[in-house]
Amino acid sequence: MHPIVPVIMSLGAILFLIGIGIQAWFGVKRINTIKLRGKEYKLWQFVAVTVGLGTTLFMISVLIPKYIPYQPEQAPQVAQPVIPGNLKYELESTLSSLNLNNEIMMAAISRFQTEYQMALQKGDKNTMDLLALEIAYRIRMELEKQEIPASRIERDVERILTILKQPVKQNGK
Repeated sequence: MHPIVPVIMSLGAILFLIGIGIQAWFGVKRINTIKLRGKEYKLWQFVAVTVGLGTTLFMISVLIPKYIPYQPEQAPQVAQPVIPGNLKYELESTLSSLNLNNEIMMAAISRFQTEYQMALQKGDKNTMDLLALEIAYRIRMELEKQEIPASRIERDVERILTILKQPVKQNGK
């Protein structure tokens, strides 16, 4: 969606509602003229202009995507970390043995690896610790859903974190 569409649409809706509101308010009070910025307008003129302008803006916002194509800028792709073969095999086998190789968990692990490596390169210890706590919590919750004993959960979480925290080389470098 074009970024200007919601702005134009909301302005049109506001003008339309103002026109209807003014008509209802002044119609009940039986006022036929409106004084605005030193000029007097007939009520029907003011309502026709505001409602018409609101409807026009609303229709323009609907037609903008048809006539003005919009392509948002693509963010630069962050290089995905590449885990060495033996660690990748160990991680995959550990996750599959724990039934944690679903899409949601794999996406979380991939995001963790990318953000953890960026924080590692910057030397941001706080971010690294927070990321480790977050992924450990997610893994722990998934394992608790499977009703695995707490002692085994902690051992498995530590094993997975040890693998994930390994410094890795970046793709494309």
